[in-house]
Amino acid sequence: MDQAKGLRKVVKDQRLFKGESQVSDGNRPVPRVIAVTSGKGGVGKTNVVGNMAVCLAGAGKRVVIIDADVGLANIDIIFNLRPRYSIRHVIQSEKTLKQVLVESEHGIKILPGGSGFSDLAQLGEGEKLNLLSEFETLADMADIILVDTGAGISSNVLYFNSACDE
Repeated sequence: MDQAKGLRKVVKDQRLFKGESQVSDGNRPVPRVIAVTSGKGGVGKTNVVGNMAVCLAGAGKRVVIIDADVGLANIDIIFNLRPRYSIRHVIQSEKTLKQVLVESEHGIKILPGGSGFSDLAQLGEGEKLNLLSEFETLADMADIILVDTGAGISSNVLYFNSACDE
C-alpha cells in the first residue's frame, strides 16, 4: 500500500495554487477540504499541515487549519500561538467557530484543538453535528481548509476524515 499516493496527487494537482476551486450548486466557490492523517502518531502530520498552509498562504490562498486532534493538539505550538479558546468551546456550544479562530503571522486562520480533555475522546452524534454545522461557516473565509487529524482510527479520526474531500 502506497500511503503517500494521495499526498503526491495533492502536490501535483495545480488547482491548489492556480486559484481553481470547486463550485457549489449556487455557483459559489467552496473551499477544498484536505485531511492529513495517519494511523500512527509521530509521523509528521502536523508539520505537513503547517508547511502546506504556509506555502498556500504564500501563494495567495486563504487557508484555515482545523486541529482535529482533540486529545493531543499542537498546531498552535507549531505557529507559536497561545489561543484562549479551543475546538472544545465550539463542541460544547460555548463559542462559535469564528470566536475561537486565531490568526498566525502568515495570515492563516487556525481552529486550535484541545489537549488533555478526556471528554473529547469520543464525540457524540450531537456534538459532531454541531461541529459540522460550524464548519460550514468557513466557506466564506477559506479557499482551502487543512484538517490535522489525530493518530489512529478512532471514531473521531474517522469522522473528521469522512468530512473532508481528500
